[in-house]
Amino acid sequence: MYSELDDFLENESDKSIEEKKNMINEMVDILNFEQLSQVINFLREPFFTNKLKDYLLDSRLPDIESKEFLFLVQAAKYSGNIVRKFMNKADISNYYLDKFIYEYRLQEISSGMYIFPHKSLDAPFLFQSQYSRAVISHESALYMLDLSDVIPRRTIMSMPKDYKFSQLKKNSNRYIKIHDDVYNNNKSLVFSYYENDPIFLTRSAPIGSTQIVTKKTLNNNLVRITSAERTIADILTTNSNTEEEVKYEALKKYYDLYPRDSKRLRRIAHKQGVLKELDKYLWELQLS
Repeated sequence: MYSELDDFLENESDKSIEEKKNMINEMVDILNFEQLSQVINFLREPFFTNKLKDYLLDSRLPDIESKEFLFLVQAAKYSGNIVRKFMNKADISNYYLDKFIYEYRLQEISSGMYIFPHKSLDAPFLFQSQYSRAVISHESALYMLDLSDVIPRRTIMSMPKDYKFSQLKKNSNRYIKIHDDVYNNNKSLVFSYYENDPIFLTRSAPIGSTQIVTKKTLNNNLVRITSAERTIADILTTNSNTEEEVKYEALKKYYDLYPRDSKRLRRIAHKQGVLKELDKYLWELQLS
C-alpha cells in the first residue's frame, strides 16, 4: 500500500497496473459520499465500455439510460444467450427485442431463444429456459457437484414421468438435432445442440424443490441440478447403468464433503426406495 503522499506525485505512467489499483484503493478509502458518487459517475462509461466490449457495435456504448444499454447488460449477464421471456422480465418489450435481434444479427436457436454470432451456445441453460421442469441429474449432476471426477460426455436431464417426449421432436432445426436413444435401459430422447454435448432426457419420479440446487455452467449461467442426496439416490436405482466405481467414488466424496448430512441422505434414499442399496454400499465402504 502507498503510505506517503509523495507517491501520488510520482510519474503515474511509470507505475504498473497493480500499483495503479493500489493508488485508487487508497484514494477511495478517504473520499466522502459525494466524492465517491462523482467518481462512480466518471468511471461508469469506461467501465461499461470494457464490461460490454464483446457485445458492442463498433465499440460504441449506447446511452446508459436507453433500452439498448439494458439489452446489452442482459446479454452479458447470460453470456450472449438471449431468452425472450428473461428479456421481457428485464423490461425489454418484444418491440425493442425484435429491433435488437435484427440490429445485432442474433441467430435464432429455437422459439424465443437467440445467440450472439460470436458467442458459445449454452445448451443446458437454453433447454431449461424452454422446459422449466427439466433438471440436470445422474452422472451429470455428480460431476457438477464435485462428487465424481469423470467428465460426462452427455448431459442427463430428468423430466417428469408424464411428460410427452413426442411433443419435443417438433423442435428439430439446423441448431438442434433430435433422435431416440437409450439411457438407464429405457428409451430416451436426445437433443444435440450445435457444438455442445448431447442432452439425454430421462423420465423421473417427482423432484421436490428441496432436492434441487443451482450451479453455473461453463458459460456462467445458472441451471437446476438435483441435490447431492437426490443424485446419489438416483444412481442407486435398480435400472441405473452408472458404473460401480462411480457409485463408490460418489459416496466417499459425499461423506468427505457433507459428513453431517448422512441422515438427510438416508431419508431421501428411503423416499426413493433405495435405502437397502445405500446401506450395502456404505457397509462395503465402512462408512455406516
